[in-house]
Amino acid sequence: MIEITFLGQIVATLAGVVAFVSLLFVLAAGAYVLAAAAQGLEGLAAPRGVLPEVMAGRARVLRAIATILGVITFAFVIATSTVGGTIGTITFAAALGALSRGGTLALSMLAMRTAAKRQGARVVQNKALSAARAAETAKLEATAKKRLAGEDLRAELRAADDALTRLREALGTLVDTRAALGQKLQTANGTGEARLAPEVARLRDELTLRIELGERVLAAAEAAAFRLACAMPIKKLVRKRPAEIAGLDPAAPGDPEARLAAATAAIDGYLAAIAEARAELEEVTARRPTIPPPAPDADEDDDDDDDGRPKDPLAHARADLDVIESAYRSLRERAELTRLGLQARKGLAAVASAAGVVSKQAQAFGLDEREFGLLLDDVARAERVSSMEPPVRDGDLRVLVEALSRGTSALDRDDRASLGGVVAALRSIG
Repeated sequence: MIEITFLGQIVATLAGVVAFVSLLFVLAAGAYVLAAAAQGLEGLAAPRGVLPEVMAGRARVLRAIATILGVITFAFVIATSTVGGTIGTITFAAALGALSRGGTLALSMLAMRTAAKRQGARVVQNKALSAARAAETAKLEATAKKRLAGEDLRAELRAADDALTRLREALGTLVDTRAALGQKLQTANGTGEARLAPEVARLRDELTLRIELGERVLAAAEAAAFRLACAMPIKKLVRKRPAEIAGLDPAAPGDPEARLAAATAAIDGYLAAIAEARAELEEVTARRPTIPPPAPDADEDDDDDDDGRPKDPLAHARADLDVIESAYRSLRERAELTRLGLQARKGLAAVASAAGVVSKQAQAFGLDEREFGLLLDDVARAERVSSMEPPVRDGDLRVLVEALSRGTSALDRDDRASLGGVVAALRSIG
């Protein structure tokens, strides 16, 4: 009989050595199966989105933790249990330690794989979202660039040109058909087939009416395409207006000089864009329709709109360009004045700083502000007296020279007592 005790209490009794060996075999087999399962889980490929190096590092940590737990289990069984003799206890504790290590390692590997799959799924999803956002951002940026370049306006103009081309081809076909009917009518009259002449003449008149209507439509379409071509440079220019001019606002955040420099550079670039738009507008002159469209209303025969601008699309666009250029040139001059104002303020700040230094130095020499003010008053009085030209006597001249000599001597000495001498000397002049 082999007794298994825990903390001195009998918890189980084995019939003999064969039962004990069978128990050890079961424990060892369980430990082996769990260890093999853990190794198999560790050998699986890393989930998508997780680096294999990360999985290997985590596996090493889990193996170390499982080994420590197995050792703790072995020590705990040795300390608290008894299985037959010493050898039986050690063997039983080793089997339980191996089983504890294998179970812990298998469960932890399974948990790690599950967590890694979830992490990989999140990583893949985040990458997909980031790629989608990047693609959407690139698409929006490309659309914005095309819009700034006026690609949509050019597409509209190309569509209008294609429509005009198809309309001209259709009118050409009608004109050719009318010419063929005219020849047919002459042939019918010459050959004596008078019965066909009225039908041919009616068809020719219908085609003439259609051609006249088509020519009106063509003239109106050409005028519309011309207006679109004249408006395109203005629309492109309006889209490119600089947003940096907001930096001219004194309440805007940031360094005033940096904001002013950015706004000035943006305005200069916009003025260059205005010049390009003006050149592009001059190229539109070749698109002017040869036949002006008919006026839809007799009240619109004036050459100018109600606001005084010309009705001609090209002249209208030129006037708009002049207004825009004048406004931004005025803004550029204001920005230059603002820059000069900033420089002036900096100069005044430097002067104030220098004056502060002088004031501190004067205080260091012990000059009192009241005495300094009296000194300035006396100097001003002396200047007023010296500006007069009364008859000067030799005695007065001698007194003046002596007073100035005393003042010069007082100024040569850098002490507080010299200030009184200067004041006394200057007052003696009056």
